[in-house]
Amino acid sequence: MSNPSLLYTIVDAFTSTPFSGNPASVIILPPSHHSLPTESLLQIAAEFNLSETAFLIPKTSTSPSTLRYGLRWFTPAVEVPLCGHATLASARVIFSTPEGQQVDKLEFETLSGTLVASKVPGGSGKIELDFPASVLEELASVDELAQVSEVVSAAVGGGVSVRAVRNAGFFLLVEVDPGFDLEGAVVDASQFLKLRFDAIIVTSSRPSSFRPNARFMSRMFAPRAGVAEDPVCGSAHCALAPYWSQVLDIPPGVVIEVRQASKRGGDLDVIWEKESGKVRIQGSAVVTMRGELYL
Repeated sequence: MSNPSLLYTIVDAFTSTPFSGNPASVIILPPSHHSLPTESLLQIAAEFNLSETAFLIPKTSTSPSTLRYGLRWFTPAVEVPLCGHATLASARVIFSTPEGQQVDKLEFETLSGTLVASKVPGGSGKIELDFPASVLEELASVDELAQVSEVVSAAVGGGVSVRAVRNAGFFLLVEVDPGFDLEGAVVDASQFLKLRFDAIIVTSSRPSSFRPNARFMSRMFAPRAGVAEDPVCGSAHCALAPYWSQVLDIPPGVVIEVRQASKRGGDLDVIWEKESGKVRIQGSAVVTMRGELYL
């Protein structure tokens, strides 16, 4: 008798070029495995050892033009409440199926509510995610602000000036001076464990050498979640889009080209919808691997 197995797809998200962007493993669970315990899902995610593994369960759709799935995301260490690149990767996998080719919209039931992914019109092949915008708050504690500056400086080896800090819930957003080479910096992510936040976004308006039209760049670190640096983090832009729209005086509804400046790198287009409290995130994704995982 053969061991039970699951089919998986590895997708590089927020890129149209293989071996860049952010890789995610996507598994559509068959009916026989819908009840896999969380411990087993964590073990599978740890086996892939990617920043996220996405698990999908087909659900009954309320519209013939939409497919609906349950979706959960796991790092190698924990389940997370929201993940952009693994949602984009999941949408790419589903839209590539015979059923997915017949629809333009997907709905995902998640810990963050119902999320929507849509095909971007015009034939670009891009997919748009409709995510909730983060609520941004200033840090009230002078001591904590000083600690953030000290930790960021230690993480990058000095030579950086912190311009602004915002509490974005799961994320801490830190803007640094555009004179600092964020794209080329060697970062010791373990330093961020000294802060109380699960994930740290470091961002700058410095021009990107890889995407000249980008209005801002960022890098995201989540050592507490088992991810030293996330190559491209879609959900971080739920905080970045409203922050930079206000700082750069970009009106809501305008498409902003941005760059995540990790070693692998990735490109996103983001739109802050202020009235609805949403961020629309657009990007490409490419399949790099398919296989079978034995349990």
